[in-house]
Amino acid sequence: MEGIKIQEDACLVCDACKAVCPTDAIEISPFNSCNLCMQCVKVCPTKALSEVAGKISYNSSICKKCGACATACPTKIKKVDNIFPYSKGHCILCEMCVEVCPIEIISIPTIIDKPKKEIIIPKDPIAVVDACVGCGVCVPVCPVEAINIENDRAVVDKNKCMYCSICAQTCPWNAIYVAGEIPKKRHKEQIFTMAEDKCIGCMACAEICPGSMISPDVDNLKVELPKVCPACGLCVEVCPVDALSLDVKYESAHPITDEGIVIIEDDYDILEKCANVCPTDAIIAESESKSVKMCIVCGACVTACPTGALKIGTINHNGKEYNRIEYGPHLCDKCGKCVSTCPMKTLRLTDDKISLKGYCVMCLLCLSCAESLKKDKDILRLK
Repeated sequence: MEGIKIQEDACLVCDACKAVCPTDAIEISPFNSCNLCMQCVKVCPTKALSEVAGKISYNSSICKKCGACATACPTKIKKVDNIFPYSKGHCILCEMCVEVCPIEIISIPTIIDKPKKEIIIPKDPIAVVDACVGCGVCVPVCPVEAINIENDRAVVDKNKCMYCSICAQTCPWNAIYVAGEIPKKRHKEQIFTMAEDKCIGCMACAEICPGSMISPDVDNLKVELPKVCPACGLCVEVCPVDALSLDVKYESAHPITDEGIVIIEDDYDILEKCANVCPTDAIIAESESKSVKMCIVCGACVTACPTGALKIGTINHNGKEYNRIEYGPHLCDKCGKCVSTCPMKTLRLTDDKISLKGYCVMCLLCLSCAESLKKDKDILRLK
């Protein structure tokens, strides 16, 4: 028996499959899932885990929470905690992940086999493909206001576009490609709610959902929302009584390419110390939310700067060239256009001698700090 198979190159990173899995047996980007190898069953000392007809069965009443199953798991998705079910990470073949996937790219070999989805990647510098549903999510995230929705489809002004790929990373339906590459999607957190006292059962939201993820209950004049979805928001826009609410928070966008400093592990305590050593405040640690954002050297500020005070420069490290932001304070008139354009919201004007903070100069002090604090695991990495 094989476990869950996900076509990773086509994945929307919507986390719907992860959200519905009753045993936390799926992780997305990086992808990991239970492969039903039965190692956890073999090492369980109390037989709380057992194999029944090719499936893993769990009896919580005799589980001692010893953690032997987690130690033995070759994929390391198995874990033991104090939240029921205490031992989790094993696939029970419930098929819920297959059913919820909006683009049908999840299979359980020999049980449900979905045909491989063909991914045709345009070779244009930037391209919007037929998968676009005209939701407009890409419009507000574009740092140079190069995207509009025309005839229910995103249209990119190539004279403005600087190919930062933030639109492609954010697009809920994999409809935008930059530089002929599959975008590395931004993870997101969402709160999707419905006011049942407002809903009139018109089913407009269910009809417009591109992934058919809203379940209609026509007999009772109501709908059932998914726990998690791609979050395009079309259902919210079409609801005639404003019964739906969708609040989405995105993680930081990825660098234009893999050339630069990127966060590998979200260890807030260490990243906060890295932020403290940054001479230009290009890394911002937010204590209340325990989150970290950083300059991604996208060049939006350079494009917006009317005086030439900001420009893209390069720096050589170990024989490899990296982009960096360079700032000439004598040219800066403090107009603030770079601040309002910055997609990461790291830039800010100050009254200091260096009147602009929040841009990465690739000094690598943050990287040195991370390496000295945690040698056994990457926190920041130079790619």
